[in-house]
This record gives sequence, structure tokens and C-alpha cells, in this order.
Amino acid sequence: MKRIASVLFVFIGILLLSGCQQTGFTVKDAWARPAAQGENSAVYFVIDNTKAQADTLLSASTDVATAAELHKSVLKSDGTTEMQKQDSVPIPADSIVEFSPGGFHVMLINLPKALNVGDTFSLTLNFQNAGEKQLSVPVKAP
Repeated sequence: MKRIASVLFVFIGILLLSGCQQTGFTVKDAWARPAAQGENSAVYFVIDNTKAQADTLLSASTDVATAAELHKSVLKSDGTTEMQKQDSVPIPADSIVEFSPGGFHVMLINLPKALNVGDTFSLTLNFQNAGEKQLSVPVKAP
């Protein structure tokens, strides 16, 4: 009986310690800009990688646009902003990467129908290590 109690005590200790480690990978706070049919829109969100392993966002896909591309807005020396298509986006270990206006975003190209405030659609993000993450994206006014 004493041996079982000792093993149980060690097992509970291991469970408690493993619960303290940060091992999450989440994508949260997703939203998209409204846009008319035939126009483009953008999706923003926050990637919270509390894992000790870096990851890479490889692509995005959705049914609400002809194409979904990873982009980054970059301020040029003349004060204008240009969007640069990204082949991938690195997600460092133990970091937060924000996709926000003026920075990284998923560009929704050539909308077959309008995205109106209050609409919601599905977006799939494909990560090298974390695999696919499905998001429900509400359309909000900026």
C-alpha cells in the first residue's frame, strides 16, 4: 500500500508540473474588413505560440475569395505603403505574432460576393508544425 501511495504521489507531481508548462498554440481575435463584390478584403488575427518550438504559417484558404494570400504592409521611404506578398510567415517560439492593419494580413482577393458587417466566414490557416487551424471570421468595421 505504501508503494502504491508513493507511485501515485510521483504521478500526481508529474501531472501538476506538466500543467505548468506553456505548450499552447492558438489563433485568436480574428476579424475581416467589409468589402463589395469583386473587391479585396483583409483578415487580421493574433497567433500566440507559447511552445518552445518555432512554427511557420505556410498558407491560408477560404471559400469567400478567389484567392487568399499572406501579405505584409511595408512603409516605403517616400511615406507610401505597399503590400508585399509573403511566401510564408515565421512564428518564433514563445512569441505572439499579430496580423493587424499596417502589418501582416491575409489578403482576400476578388470576392465573388460582398462581405458585409455582421457576416461570418471560415478561414483555414496551414502551419508547418501545428497543421491546419480553422477560424470563424466575423466581418467588422475597421
